[in-house]
Amino acid sequence: MNKVIINDNHLSNYDIHTIKDKVRAILLSDNQVLISNYGGVVLLPGGSVDTGETSDEAIIRELKEETGILYDIKHLEKVLSLIHYQPNYPTRNNEIMNRLIKTKYYLGEFRGIDLKNIQRTDREIQDNFHLQLVKLDEFMRIVNQPSTNPRKKFFDRENEEVIKVLKKIKEVKE
Repeated sequence: MNKVIINDNHLSNYDIHTIKDKVRAILLSDNQVLISNYGGVVLLPGGSVDTGETSDEAIIRELKEETGILYDIKHLEKVLSLIHYQPNYPTRNNEIMNRLIKTKYYLGEFRGIDLKNIQRTDREIQDNFHLQLVKLDEFMRIVNQPSTNPRKKFFDRENEEVIKVLKKIKEVKE
């Protein structure tokens, strides 16, 4: 598993106000990847690891909630551990804080979307959370599009690292 640390502003652990563990899935189908759009931010499916939950349990739960499909951890491979120091992160509550986000990325095969079994939160419904399967080069283009969401730059920075992993995977397959 690749490990990447993003700390462009050289924050120390003493500068951090909050630490969160997250999981995301890189689900591929041929030359396409499943992405989510949530409040003007492009992400990979996934989310926070709940208290008492392992990252493996969290990715299975998140994929079930977001795609309606129950994945088996045996079919998901950990490919990236990303540690991201995020200075001056603007929260949804209009607070500014320094965050440390630790995200494990899992690689798997896209198995479809079961609309009847998707579980959206009220916030996801309000912010028009939706999934789409896009070509890898389209994902790269979408990451660089402008947005009015002030949090987008933090997610784009992580997506840039994911794209590097995807390029390596694509090279291996060719």
